[in-house]
Amino acid sequence: MKKRFFILSSALLIFLSVIGFSDASLISKQPSSTYAIPDTSEVKEIMKVVENAYAIEAEAAYTFDLKKFPDVFANDPRFPVDSGTLDAVREMTENPNLESAGMLDYKLAYFSWWRDATFHAEELYHKAKAENRGLTAEEKKSLVDSYGRSAPARAQDSVRDLPLRFLSVNVIDDVATVILDDGPRTIELTLVLLGKRWYIAGLKGISIHP
Repeated sequence: MKKRFFILSSALLIFLSVIGFSDASLISKQPSSTYAIPDTSEVKEIMKVVENAYAIEAEAAYTFDLKKFPDVFANDPRFPVDSGTLDAVREMTENPNLESAGMLDYKLAYFSWWRDATFHAEELYHKAKAENRGLTAEEKKSLVDSYGRSAPARAQDSVRDLPLRFLSVNVIDDVATVILDDGPRTIELTLVLLGKRWYIAGLKGISIHP
């Protein structure tokens, strides 16, 4: 369990600097206060979407099957990713002319980049093992992308062990704001109601737990 926690935490933290965690002062203890969460069917539905999103990401960190992402994440022009995250999406998709991106764009870009890098690394290691040798200098170099990033290891399985602790849920019309502690971080999620379903459309960092 500890090993899986480390791997998933690494996957979560690798891009904190570009998705709402650019300020080093955010590395602090979690908020001490917990707000009352309305006991309504709508709030329960919103919390379920968040829980499903974490489960889907945990599964994708193991299988790299991304087909469920549009079930829980969405792009909403009201909540574009910030400039740093947009730069990361441009880099990971090799699309420098991309003008804007949303949460679904970011999630698909990051997990696609992670998948491709992991498959490449696994292929190199399997080949080296079959040939009873270590990686060559050129092979090691290829494990780092042109921006100096190397992907975290594939998760050990598809199940998330860490519980979510919801701190507050606030709903105004078709927008919901959720603050939760997911283990390594305290974050604020923005959900939007599209049709008759809620989707995660934004993320803001509050603190990184030491």
